[in-house]
Amino acid sequence: MSPSGPAPTEPVLFPDFEPEDVRYIGDVETLRAISDATRMRILETMVQRRSPAWSVKELAAALEMPQTRLYHHVELLLERDLIRATERRVVSGIIETRYSVSALSFQLDRSLFATDQAAGLEVLHETLLAVFDTARAEVELSFRLGTVKADAGPSEEHTFLLTRGLTRLTTERAAELRGRLQALLEEFDDTASDDPEARAFGIVLALYPMPPVGGDAGTKEPSDD
Repeated sequence: MSPSGPAPTEPVLFPDFEPEDVRYIGDVETLRAISDATRMRILETMVQRRSPAWSVKELAAALEMPQTRLYHHVELLLERDLIRATERRVVSGIIETRYSVSALSFQLDRSLFATDQAAGLEVLHETLLAVFDTARAEVELSFRLGTVKADAGPSEEHTFLLTRGLTRLTTERAAELRGRLQALLEEFDDTASDDPEARAFGIVLALYPMPPVGGDAGTKEPSDD
């Protein structure tokens, strides 16, 4: 179906559905479904407001996109069980379906790359493009809307941090850093918070071994053992 096709008709309803805390993605097709900037934004939007569920019209307004462009993306997310239809009602004589996200967080299962490395790495590339393109668009929009002010210091209203670092660590120290970062993310993971004063913050975090550099005596080429 093309992005301008008709809306999906009457998907199965899950009226009492509650999203999982974490969904691990272990197959290429689901990873491919999520590795699109628009679909990533749909999922993030649904996580930010879990009740009431979202109609396609509301998603279009929140994302500032034509409603007809979203039907195709919603169908793909439904097919891969990344969202679920949870409500249906008649609005002005038209049946309106409302959707909820199936998990509050999506993480990659490393087994994905062990089973089909070529296909997995190809879709990982698409996912990385979507992740960073989405983050870039959100940061730029925050500056345009004044959510972040370039001439203001850190404050509760304008908290912003953007940095890229490079460090040298032993395997043990790298594992320690990974653990502490993971613990920090878990400590501040209030995705499920119903606090009316809470607001959404974007987080992009990566820790990875750098590829070998010529002349770097401290870096060894990976062995075949």
